[in-house]
Amino acid sequence: MAGTPTRSRSTPTAAAARPTRAPRRPAPGRGPEALARYERTRTSIMAGSAVRAARRRAGVSQAELAARSGTSQPSVARLEKGLVSPTVITLDRIARALGADLVIDFEPRPDDGSRPTSGAARS
Repeated sequence: MAGTPTRSRSTPTAAAARPTRAPRRPAPGRGPEALARYERTRTSIMAGSAVRAARRRAGVSQAELAARSGTSQPSVARLEKGLVSPTVITLDRIARALGADLVIDFEPRPDDGSRPTSGAARS
C-alpha cells in the first residue's frame, strides 16, 4: 500500500545461526606446522562445542558455570568459542560443576585406504 510505512524485521544472519565448524584441513603442501595448527584449532573447537552443549543441557549460564568451576565467565566464553585449548583437568572441573563425568574415548577412523593399517608391513 502506498504511504504505509514498512517495517524491517531484524533476523539473525546465517553466520550467527550456524554452529561453529572446524576449520578446513590445510593442503598437503602447506607443511607440518600448518597441519599442527589445524589439529589444535579443530580440537579446541570440538571441546568448546561439547562444553557449550553440556552447559545448555544442564540449563546453566556461562556465569553460573564459571562460579561453580572456579573460573571467570569470559574464560568459559573463550573455551566455548574454541579460542583456547583446555586441559583435561579444566574439562574435568567443568564436568563436575555440571554434575557430569568427563569421558575420553578413542574411535577408529573409517578406513579410506590412505593410511597403513596395523597389519601393514613397516620399514
